[in-house]
Amino acid sequence: MSDLIKRAERFARERHAGQFRKGAAQEPYTVHLEEVANLTERWGGGENAIAAAWLHDTVEDCPPISSADLASLFGDEIASIVAELTDDKSLPKAERKRKQVENAPHKSNDASLVKLADKTSNVGAIGKSPPADWSLERRLAYISWADEVVERLPFAPKEGLDEFYKRYDIAELDTYDDLGTIRQGENAGLRVIERRAKRLGASDEKIRQIMLGFMEGAFQK
Repeated sequence: MSDLIKRAERFARERHAGQFRKGAAQEPYTVHLEEVANLTERWGGGENAIAAAWLHDTVEDCPPISSADLASLFGDEIASIVAELTDDKSLPKAERKRKQVENAPHKSNDASLVKLADKTSNVGAIGKSPPADWSLERRLAYISWADEVVERLPFAPKEGLDEFYKRYDIAELDTYDDLGTIRQGENAGLRVIERRAKRLGASDEKIRQIMLGFMEGAFQK
């Protein structure tokens, strides 16, 4: 680990101290930052991208930290990546989410990679430890919105997309398992099978055969 990344990690851990994730498990927020940094590195991110992964929420969630502060401490390039990943907290939440979708296609490669890692971590958390007061509809709306953002990123390595969609599928199934009916869960399972077949390049006829086979097997139980 380079000195730059070590400094970014130490700074992020200090600034986010005392913050926790929204999930029922109430994990320290630094668990999320560490996962985003690890995913960024695993998917080929360089030193600046990994440092930005550690720092990506400092301006947004740790006032009075500013982009100028990050530029002074870590350089203009890292500050610029973080700026691409920072929401304007003065806007209503719905507008901030809309802007994430709108701005996704314009991200640099480094910001795209960190954004993909961030959304992968967050969608995984919806499956493993969602906020206790979130309804089925809110959980599904969140993962659907995350997918909208990811689909518009100009740079996303296959390994990263595969992991994102794996967690997306699990989060959807877990949501219906936790809060939905048996029929809703079964329908979600069929959708996941169809999506995975499409991602693997299966033809429409092959997908039809897979779905029929699945349904026949279910009926025989």
